[in-house]
Amino acid sequence: MDIFEITGYRTGVAKDGVNYLEPADSFQSIRNGYIYRQVLQSRQGFTQFSSGRLADGTRVMGIFEHTLPDSSKQLLVISKEFLYKFNEGTNTFDQVPMAGAAPGGGFAIATDEDYVSGTTYPFGDGSQRFVFPGKGMSDIYMYDGTNVLSFTNLVDNPDYQAPSGGALTNAWYVIYFGERLNLFQPLIGGLDNPQAVLYSAIRSVSGNGDKFNTVGAGLLPADTQEYLNGASILGNYIIGNFSRSNWVLEKTRDPFNPYIWRKVPGVIGTDAPFSFASWNNEIRSVGKTGIIATDSRESLRVDNKIPYFSTDDILPSEFNLTYGGFDRLNGQFLWSYKEAGTEGSTQDTVLVNNYEEGSWSVYDARFTVFGQTDGGLALTWEDIDETKNPSWAQWDTTEEIWNSIGVTQGTQKTLAGDDSGFIYQLNQDYDDYFSNITAITNAGSAVLTTSDQAFAIGDRVVIANVEGMTEINNFDPSNLEADLEPYTITAASLNSITVNANSTDWSAYTTGGSISKLILFEATMNPFNPYRDKGRKVFVSHLEFLLNTNSGFVYLDMYADEEESPFKSGVLLQPGSSTKERKWITAIVNQESDFLTFKIRQESPATQAVITSIRIHCRAGGMTSG
Repeated sequence: MDIFEITGYRTGVAKDGVNYLEPADSFQSIRNGYIYRQVLQSRQGFTQFSSGRLADGTRVMGIFEHTLPDSSKQLLVISKEFLYKFNEGTNTFDQVPMAGAAPGGGFAIATDEDYVSGTTYPFGDGSQRFVFPGKGMSDIYMYDGTNVLSFTNLVDNPDYQAPSGGALTNAWYVIYFGERLNLFQPLIGGLDNPQAVLYSAIRSVSGNGDKFNTVGAGLLPADTQEYLNGASILGNYIIGNFSRSNWVLEKTRDPFNPYIWRKVPGVIGTDAPFSFASWNNEIRSVGKTGIIATDSRESLRVDNKIPYFSTDDILPSEFNLTYGGFDRLNGQFLWSYKEAGTEGSTQDTVLVNNYEEGSWSVYDARFTVFGQTDGGLALTWEDIDETKNPSWAQWDTTEEIWNSIGVTQGTQKTLAGDDSGFIYQLNQDYDDYFSNITAITNAGSAVLTTSDQAFAIGDRVVIANVEGMTEINNFDPSNLEADLEPYTITAASLNSITVNANSTDWSAYTTGGSISKLILFEATMNPFNPYRDKGRKVFVSHLEFLLNTNSGFVYLDMYADEEESPFKSGVLLQPGSSTKERKWITAIVNQESDFLTFKIRQESPATQAVITSIRIHCRAGGMTSG
């Protein structure tokens, strides 16, 4: 009997198998999970970062870290209407007043794909300022620490000087680079400049950094007819992602002509204007013909394992909604996108590319944008209560490690926004949309009153810790190995949820309870037959899985010859209690076929499946049929 082992060099597992397979190359699809440092695991959940959503409740268009003069950072969020700053004392986002020439009624961004770009850009005297434009805005704006003002209005900004071509009314991207303000794809005198960068003079105490019609300022187009669909800093360069190529904006030694454009060798370009994300001296972005990486020297496709993803999986009519980010904790590029074949008009899925492994997976998550922050609450013991975070309402909450509750300042966090004005923190616990319950009706379909949340019709949920109407509880946090029978949401609003549970004859609700969305983790292995090149079928006697003992329960489905229905379904893999960190679990197969495919799945609100190694025990079978 041969043994094929799927394990990693860095896992510390002895490779007893005769044959060795890389985890990154062993799975044809992973949903709501990923491979990190050659270990397969289900993803963690996300929870609300702040107390409640943005006041206007509109789509989140950008999340930014604003660097203050003392090098501290302030978290800013921009919706379709207003700018917000995070208040660490109240754990809320405070709306920044619109003043001066800024529109009092809000930005009025009409189109979902017109995201906002922003950068810290101090005034000439060094005082704080944040500048932000966007394709869907009617002006370029700035935040001075107190109000939102117009950057291009001489009353709001006396140092401003318009470019020679006319009034500057818009730009797609802004970057503080080379001691200048750089605006990409600017709208000047009513004319778009889709290949150009407009740069100011060098920032100085006299205010030259806000002038675009003086010595050292200018407009520099790239020598191409392609449209600019992304701009971001990469070391000492700015990378411009164009529709069919990539260009580098390099510094010169001439203060009067500070930049030159240089084309990077490559074969495809970028179509989604905010799909770019950078990490480790590389920028990755999404085009309709593939996903590319640029390091300023060359541009290469990095999606060889999923070569048709851009064309098959992203809804073409909503391609420009695609937004890129990076999760530093897990070393992952993230792209939120609208999945083809699904209902709705906004993003509902996240494509995940692990930088170290080169592996790919998708998450079920309704995010619009991503961001980073080091900020958060810094609480004393007396400050920890459910008014600041809903998950603290229960002693037996699994939302946070007990000795780390409230200790969130200074730690790197990956954030995401959604279509309803909520900001979430990723990599939190093992469920999504955790919310407190304050009332439940006795009805044919139970209606739950909740804290503000963004559940959607079709979400599979669990309810725990309800008092009075205890019959509705379908999850016991004290028994993480019990099987679940989730409810399905049939109607949802900001603070009301209807589930498919007939509570007519149940006890009356009295107090407490929480509801959260389950995460369905699935990992499907590549069709397996190592003897195919010899014209033989494969017989698999059994599989062994090395699971972490706190992984709860995991199920295994087995398929022959890529049939739609499994010949064995729901085979339980449950490590049980053990003093060891990991434990081998055996699944009997005893099947011969041209190919055998195995799917691992888990749906748990409180445990993370972690699989370090898989051993396939097999031998050559009869002759193949073709």
